[in-house]
Amino acid sequence: MNSPLTQVAGPTRDPVRTLWLAALLPAVGCGLITIAGSFVAGQEEGVSAASGAGIAILALSVAPVLHLICRNLDPAFSLGLAVMAYCLVILGMWVAYEVLGDTEWLRAKFAAAGVLAAGIGWVAGHMRGALKLRQPLYEEADRPD
Repeated sequence: MNSPLTQVAGPTRDPVRTLWLAALLPAVGCGLITIAGSFVAGQEEGVSAASGAGIAILALSVAPVLHLICRNLDPAFSLGLAVMAYCLVILGMWVAYEVLGDTEWLRAKFAAAGVLAAGIGWVAGHMRGALKLRQPLYEEADRPD
């Protein structure tokens, strides 16, 4: 029985990049759909949704990009980079809120919709990518029906 959940992608030489792209593409797609829908309400609303989606995608991409850079380094150094990535995301969010907080054109509800759409797309793509990349522990013949 080959259901979509039990089919496994073939071996890959770069699982980090594959998983990052598996999360990135749906996040961008959901963000673009939200941005297009927001432009129906007005230009400032569309730009606000684009700002929110862009902030979310940038924040969620920091850790995978650093993982791509440091995956062959010493584990202690990698842990330090992971902590640095978290600090960079927090600092980046603080800068974004400081810069965008007093703007007249930013519509908070539409920016939040962009953040949520990109975040939901990221999570869904990441889950699907992780399911496709997983290593099967048991063969199909070993499973009870």
